[in-house]
Amino acid sequence: MKNLLILFCFISMAATCQDQKSTSKDSKENPCPPDIICTMEFRIINLEIIDSNGEAVILDEFYTEINGEKINIPDDVYESKDGFYPVATDGQMKDLSFDGNEVVFYGLIDGKTVVEHTMVIGKDCCHIQLKEGEKKIKVTF
Repeated sequence: MKNLLILFCFISMAATCQDQKSTSKDSKENPCPPDIICTMEFRIINLEIIDSNGEAVILDEFYTEINGEKINIPDDVYESKDGFYPVATDGQMKDLSFDGNEVVFYGLIDGKTVVEHTMVIGKDCCHIQLKEGEKKIKVTF
């Protein structure tokens, strides 16, 4: 009976092991443990846009490109009157690598691009993360 218990424990440990070393963009392996517990918060990486007077810039339209694909963020996750715009949310985790991807935010006024801002955004096992780039920019017209 004791030997059977030891054998069962060994098989259980071997079955739950996974390679957690690889975190490169090109790797298809997931470095996250299968039993990870994440918070239920929904994270958003915002960009604050101000003009030369420090006033909030109100865009007519905006979008983000991740891996050359246009991403529109739903209207219910931001308040443009304050000049804060979502660049990416936890909803884009499937589009991002653990090392980070170049993400370009575009802002338009009267059909003309007035903001083109590049950031590097990645993810950990639970949420998106800003890797590089400014979260507040000043634009001049």
